[in-house]
Amino acid sequence: MARRIVPLSWRALLLAPLVISVPAAVLLASGSRVPIAAFAMFALISYLFTLATMGCLFLPALWLAGRVGSVGTWLPLVIGGLIAALIFLAWDYISWCSSGVDSGPPATTYQRWVAKSLFTPEPFVAITFGVITAAAYNFLATRTPNPSKDPAP
Repeated sequence: MARRIVPLSWRALLLAPLVISVPAAVLLASGSRVPIAAFAMFALISYLFTLATMGCLFLPALWLAGRVGSVGTWLPLVIGGLIAALIFLAWDYISWCSSGVDSGPPATTYQRWVAKSLFTPEPFVAITFGVITAAAYNFLATRTPNPSKDPAP
């Protein structure tokens, strides 16, 4: 079996974050008094965050996975989901640290906090966003152009 490495594609790197950023910005800006400005702000912030995450975490992890073995279709999705889960845990830890009275020390242990927060929709949404973004990158980076039936003159 030949090793398959997902190539670095600038087009895929720049377009894949839009798959989640634009719909999320539409949902977040829908109740605003100035929806166009809110959409632009939310889209830009989420695009830059997703782009930085892909460039600094996802692509190096995908490169390391390609050095170790063959990267199938499912491996980028797993890597995207794991990175999203780690980002959720970091965000959850920050929330726990400021969960006390007047944003002070937490009143419960982190293990209890995680056990409670794992049964909310947020981890599912975060992991789903990571998998969808990784799938978009994998699709855009590995697809081959369809040769046209009629060649240009």
